[in-house]
Amino acid sequence: ISCNSLSFGALRTGWLRRWRRGAEEKHRERCAELAAPWLENTRQVPEDNTTVLQLRVQPFSSGASLGLVFPGKPLFSFVRRVYQCCQERLNCRSVKGIQGHVEFLLTREILLLTVTRAELHLQLSNPQRLDLHPVLPSMAKRNLPTRYSVWSRGNMVELRVDLLFLFQNLQEGAGGAGGGPSLVNIRRRVFSSRGNPPGEQPAPDALQDTNGDVWGDGVAATLPALELGLVLGCSQAGAAVSCGDSGVHLSHTPFMALYYR
Repeated sequence: ISCNSLSFGALRTGWLRRWRRGAEEKHRERCAELAAPWLENTRQVPEDNTTVLQLRVQPFSSGASLGLVFPGKPLFSFVRRVYQCCQERLNCRSVKGIQGHVEFLLTREILLLTVTRAELHLQLSNPQRLDLHPVLPSMAKRNLPTRYSVWSRGNMVELRVDLLFLFQNLQEGAGGAGGGPSLVNIRRRVFSSRGNPPGEQPAPDALQDTNGDVWGDGVAATLPALELGLVLGCSQAGAAVSCGDSGVHLSHTPFMALYYR
């Protein structure tokens, strides 16, 4: 065996060890992101250079014209990451993912989940690597901060916005509906959504509630529909710039993730 062969073997072994350490560190970082504390944006809704995303939340009745949206690749990847981290005892929590476009429908089974954290996930293209500042007008009107987290990977950004307050508002609104079911004692809730991308297949229960467990039309009429606007502001070196003119846009349809007990 030549010295050159031994040297090559030692170099290869050393490279593999470094690669494995790097992969393990990256995996731990990705798991840590799942439980990272929220950032808080206390700004009021900016008037200029913003992008607005409108979402609607309403009960899913038997009269719904379209079916539920099945998960896309980003949602599959997210749920798989949660489970992998759980298997390694890193931030182990139960999670449901809900694929959506702009309208999210509530099913009866979904409202029976005890949600501890609700997130709206947006995958954004950010070619100029701007700073992003999401604002929920419904929170700003109450002088409450919009809580969010941002992770950048090259020109792509993963933006998560805290929507736990939305469940609380739905609970209060539905509990006060005359003649309707009280949600005061119903603590669990998840979203389902409308529409079906071509070629998508049904997903496992952990990803999407697709069992058709709908509210009756009369009951659905008593539950509130909520309009939810998300305003996205952009800045560079502290100066406000136009998100749209700078190429910031959704690269995938949004989804929601809900952690529950």
